[in-house]
Amino acid sequence: MMMMMYVPFATPEGKTVGSYNDLVDQVYYGNYDAVVGDVTIVANRSLYVDFTLPYTESGVSMLVPIRDNKKKNAMVFLHPLTPTLWATSACFFVLIGFLVWVLEHRINEDFSGPPGSSNRHQLLVLLLNHGVCSSGESGEQFSRFLVIIWCFVVLILT
Repeated sequence: MMMMMYVPFATPEGKTVGSYNDLVDQVYYGNYDAVVGDVTIVANRSLYVDFTLPYTESGVSMLVPIRDNKKKNAMVFLHPLTPTLWATSACFFVLIGFLVWVLEHRINEDFSGPPGSSNRHQLLVLLLNHGVCSSGESGEQFSRFLVIIWCFVVLILT
């Protein structure tokens, strides 16, 4: 294990003994082995001592607040939902509704008749309650599977 001693380049009162050039000169004269600090690499200093590569980029930067000109509203959560996504969701909603009707209209008396003759709210009731209220026939099993997948997709979108 190498023993090291850190010696500040300052007087006991806390005032600096000299400039950065003086500090680099002390390393050159052998009074110090190394310097740890924010010593800038310049041509005249590099003639006397070796520098390691800096671990950060050099330059000047500022951190300033910016004004947000965007209006803030409560519907900000809708911005990621593009019109294409809305159209795709609507198409799949109609497709799933049609597939459930095809599977259920022979078994379930609420869905008898052509697709347009059923009340619109029956489709919503089916989509919300189908998994709870069914007798377990094979057509209903596949309908239940479709509704579960659709509800999962709706939960992901929202």
